[in-house]
Amino acid sequence: MHSDDPIDTLIKQHEEAIELLGRIEEAVASIHDSGFSAKAFAQIADAVELIGLKVRQHCEKEEQYLFPLLEGHVKDAPGRLRIERREIWHAFNDLVGSVKDVEDGRIHGTTMRELIQLAHIVVERFKSHIEKENTMLFPMAKRLLTSEDYELLRKEILTA
Repeated sequence: MHSDDPIDTLIKQHEEAIELLGRIEEAVASIHDSGFSAKAFAQIADAVELIGLKVRQHCEKEEQYLFPLLEGHVKDAPGRLRIERREIWHAFNDLVGSVKDVEDGRIHGTTMRELIQLAHIVVERFKSHIEKENTMLFPMAKRLLTSEDYELLRKEILTA
């Protein structure tokens, strides 16, 4: 991958997001198999925090720079992805709240089950969303964006 290609940069960021989601999956599997552990919970909490920073920033760049450029060529794709993304971030915010409840000691009988369910939902939705972008959105961008669009995207993605 060329480091000066903004789409390749976005794909690399997706790979980093998948790795963070994998950490959540691994920790959830550990809790499921062996019961709650501070180590597994910390792994979830750390990954959630990084997703909240890095993946959110990545999504904001796509929405601010890539989606408007694509909308000049095709109307529907970015709109559907925006709706899906709002749903993902809503579930993610619920997961953040569940993590915070555990950190603050607000634990009730279903807290761990809720945390695990939310983690599964967030991981699956994010993975599906990333797959759509990698297989449909990014190839579409490479095909449809003009060289001027691509240069603008390069400046915004690589320097913003």
